[in-house]
Amino acid sequence: MITSQGSMMPYLYGANKWDRIGIEKRAGLLAPLFSLHSKRSAGVGDLEDLKRAVDWCERTGHTILQLLPMSDYYNTPYSTTTLFAVEPMYMAMDHLLGVAKEAVEPYIQGIREQFPIDKGFMDLNVKHAKINALHDLFQQVQPVESPAFHDYMAANKYWLDDYALFCALKMNYSPNFWEAWEPRYRDRDPEAIEQFCEEHALSILFIKWMQWQLYEQFKAAKAYANSKNVLLMGDLFYVSARDSSDVWARGKYFRLDLVPGLPPEPSHVKGQRWGDQPIYNWQAIIADDCELYKKRLQYNQNFFDIMRLDAASTLFKMWCIPREEPSENLGLNGFYYPGTPQEQEEQGRTMLTAMLDSTTMMLCAENLAPFGEEFTPIVRELGIPPINFQRWDKDWDGTKGFTLPEEHDPLTVFILSNHDTSIWGDWWENEAGTIDASIFMEYCGKAGLDYEEMKVIIFEETLSSDNKLRWRNHVNSHDKLAELLGRPKMDLYDLYHSYVLSYGEKEMLWAIMGLEGAAREKCDHEIIRAAIHSVQSSNAVWSITSILDYLSMLGAIEGDYREFRYNRPGTCGDWNWTITSPLAMEELLEESVCSQVRAVVESSMSISTSSV
Repeated sequence: MITSQGSMMPYLYGANKWDRIGIEKRAGLLAPLFSLHSKRSAGVGDLEDLKRAVDWCERTGHTILQLLPMSDYYNTPYSTTTLFAVEPMYMAMDHLLGVAKEAVEPYIQGIREQFPIDKGFMDLNVKHAKINALHDLFQQVQPVESPAFHDYMAANKYWLDDYALFCALKMNYSPNFWEAWEPRYRDRDPEAIEQFCEEHALSILFIKWMQWQLYEQFKAAKAYANSKNVLLMGDLFYVSARDSSDVWARGKYFRLDLVPGLPPEPSHVKGQRWGDQPIYNWQAIIADDCELYKKRLQYNQNFFDIMRLDAASTLFKMWCIPREEPSENLGLNGFYYPGTPQEQEEQGRTMLTAMLDSTTMMLCAENLAPFGEEFTPIVRELGIPPINFQRWDKDWDGTKGFTLPEEHDPLTVFILSNHDTSIWGDWWENEAGTIDASIFMEYCGKAGLDYEEMKVIIFEETLSSDNKLRWRNHVNSHDKLAELLGRPKMDLYDLYHSYVLSYGEKEMLWAIMGLEGAAREKCDHEIIRAAIHSVQSSNAVWSITSILDYLSMLGAIEGDYREFRYNRPGTCGDWNWTITSPLAMEELLEESVCSQVRAVVESSMSISTSSV
């Protein structure tokens, strides 16, 4: 059993998963595959490089390797052409089944020359280069008579037929959104679809052949990881791109009239709108015994031991925005679906129990705060650990201070940063002890105060930016804040709430990390090492550290930490989802590197405060 704060916490589902995986403390590594590379890579890290990442985990004491979504995607791993297929650019070209290595080598060399991998970022155009090369190689090996290939196609008809047809239509008919296709293809007219399939049978077969090759390579990588006592952790991303084979083929499972987002809150006064992705029609999914999600999980368990539930709170309720709502309104005029707490709890339980029953994988849930925190006890009751961030893990309703390492609920995954956040060094230097400038600007507007004038009085100019304002040290109480602003304390409720949750963050965390002297502004290697140690030695059953935070600790990433992150939510550009490690896998695997990381992990794991 897993205990919570010293008391037994029985769970209804998930027991078999914990029995299989074990309840010992584990240290994990977050390393997106596009960010890794080796001397043998062709333009981007691939499924053979994944094995080298497993080697690194084994040599440094990590027993979980977390990846970002591995599905076929457009410009972000969270906007995919299907809920199922594996991203083709991750194909290890030199490990194709049934293709002679001498036939592949010229293509590999060409991709390496066109897409050098040591530039610090990955060029997503490498995907198209790889697909074109694979298409040529596929034509050279016709006909493909492998029994394993034909068994694969038969076993995955549920999604593979629609996906392959969708991709073939994109390749041979129109690359436009499916909603702009002629009615015969848009609406899947049976006669038109049958004729297209006959005319483009080889293109459809090529798509399936690629997915079979990826399936075999990914399965082999998982088997390799498990042989090294490393568990692979995937990401069950929430949204499905509107222009996807699933939305095109299974429209009843999606609400095309609604898009997802978040309601207004202090740091986003208009809320958020998550692009043009459709909302799941949960009622239709549940009416079909959750088959869509069950099939999805069952396919993914070929590749993963653990699955992260992205945006887990959306299984209970989703902030829905009418699609025709003007984009500048963001999430202002949305609503929750389902609408009542009882309906939300019932829906979430139904989905989670169906998912747990349908897969051998262990599930863990992205932190449900702040909009679904009321469902965290239900998630834990089902044996699913939520993922908590050190920077936001606080006693929000009490002291407002950070949760002490020994006070964490053991049924927790504890992390420093992830794909959507700044890396820890950036947070320490530019975000800790600050509030969003928009919050103070809004307050000044409502209170009739001059924003620029009051900003200088309340905040430290040299430690602030256009977006983040750092409190001056002498603003050390509610009374002092009211005095400096010239307003009664009772008029400061919203601003004081932001103040009390951010003032003195560095000093509080400095003490928790056990560092001596005064808190330093610049994030050096000692501070990052202490931050990693504090997370790994906590009471949480698992901790996961980003490769970017480790590279910061090792000195491979230095300077302005703001330049090093996977994604800046709300922005579009080539800088998102492309950053690569400055060290190739061969360099990361050197003992001089591994020994430094291993020392941190071993010292952290030796501190057993967990009551798991």
